[in-house]
Amino acid sequence: MIVDISKEEVRICTMLAQERWLEKFQSQDRPNYAKGKQEGRLQHELLSNLRANVCEYAVAKTFNLIWNLPWYPNELHPRRKNLPDVGDNVEVRSIRTHNAIPVWRKDKGKWIVGTKVVDPEFYSQIEIYGRAKADDFMTQEYFDGSIDGWRIPVEEFGGIE
Repeated sequence: MIVDISKEEVRICTMLAQERWLEKFQSQDRPNYAKGKQEGRLQHELLSNLRANVCEYAVAKTFNLIWNLPWYPNELHPRRKNLPDVGDNVEVRSIRTHNAIPVWRKDKGKWIVGTKVVDPEFYSQIEIYGRAKADDFMTQEYFDGSIDGWRIPVEEFGGIE
């Protein structure tokens, strides 16, 4: 399913991405993220934040769920890091270069909604692949040692009621 969001909605997501980046300005990256940046596999954090925001917003808007606003001061991170992206148990994951959605141990018990920005020039069209229960894919068959987690192929995602 392709979801269109308006220029005004993209603007709000962009402003939040910028504020999130500024809040974390000069903070120290986790080792796995620092390695990904060093190897050139990850987008600049501003674009990554924007991509996450538009995908989360599109899912929340489409399925009438609450978007658990991704901006908060760093000192609140220990209290907010386990809050779901939308609704009460949904993590929204976007892909850029792979054809499978990553999940990690922290996702146990959660629904994962797979997404992709399909117009990276404007960030106004988001493909929603569907949802999958993270636990169902935490098996050896889907394990990816490069992320110390699992990858769910996009074709494994089912519809969202």
